[in-house]
Amino acid sequence: MAASFSPLLKLELPEKPIQELIKTTGKQVPERYIYKLPNKAADHSVIKYMDSPIIDFQLLSASSLQGHEKELRKLRSTLSSWGCFQLTNHGLTSSLLYQIREVQKEFFALPLEVKQKHFRTVHWIEGYGNDTVSENQSYNWNDRLHLKVYPVDQRNFKFWPEDIPNFRETLDKYTKEVRRVLEIILKAIAKSLNLKEDRFFRECEGEQGIYMLARFNFYPPCSSSDHVLGLKPHSDASSVTILLQDKEVEGLQVQKDNQWFKVPIIPDTLFINIGDQLEIMSNGILKSVIHKVVVDKERERSSVAIVCSPHAEKEIGPLSELIDKERPQLYKTVKNYVNMYLQYSPTGERAITAMKL
Repeated sequence: MAASFSPLLKLELPEKPIQELIKTTGKQVPERYIYKLPNKAADHSVIKYMDSPIIDFQLLSASSLQGHEKELRKLRSTLSSWGCFQLTNHGLTSSLLYQIREVQKEFFALPLEVKQKHFRTVHWIEGYGNDTVSENQSYNWNDRLHLKVYPVDQRNFKFWPEDIPNFRETLDKYTKEVRRVLEIILKAIAKSLNLKEDRFFRECEGEQGIYMLARFNFYPPCSSSDHVLGLKPHSDASSVTILLQDKEVEGLQVQKDNQWFKVPIIPDTLFINIGDQLEIMSNGILKSVIHKVVVDKERERSSVAIVCSPHAEKEIGPLSELIDKERPQLYKTVKNYVNMYLQYSPTGERAITAMKL
């Protein structure tokens, strides 16, 4: 029987986007944004850079190329230890990466009265605003625009900014390219685990088509950046998340062996991280990476994430091929894991912990 979870939480949204909040509060950070968890490392300058390998997309996608098998082995090792990697030679042009960054920049530069036409509500993930939180929880220091981009017929265009002429065209083109990359990555991951090439892709695609959500992140600068977080430590509910980092301002950090590491900015690469659902499907061989975002004191930072998951009605669980006497089943099966994740997220707990047998 599939696991399910639906606790009642009192959720709320911030009164104002942070872009507007700092216009009135100045350097004073409201109490609700102060990050209060113990043992937080405030001095981010002493944190080392991650040293996981860069993965070459061309070597993953063409079995005829010399080095293909070596790259698959490198992929498995990286995802079993780090749960994430930088992807190069992915085929997205520098021009397209520039365009998606530009439309994001244009959106967050719009006047509030224009952006507020796209406000989200506490019960609706799509739209402009911040995250939902529960009582006594600190807020993330960011503003976001969430848009469902795939399946195409489920796009909710009332949230898509019509005041930016090329926004829809650019996001559509970017989504198609990311979906192409996603399919190859899922097939390469399956091959690296000695599964049929399309095994993970079929699990994620299903009859309804894979679910893809675009998340435009904007992190305003904060003079008290050692007291706030752009994103609190978490793993993603997705199968795979494909991230385009800021071109200049660092902030993303990942956790490995209970230590934090900075993710460097490498021009024209995509940052790929495994989410909870692929960890579950792989029976724990692949690791869903815990990560967070720190905020710069003086410079704003932005990023574009495409979160990729199976349809909500698709039941997921460890693949039978990855269960044996040496590695028994580690996780329950579950339907609508994202909903379960969203219920756990405001509590600060990891939903995947509840999935373990």
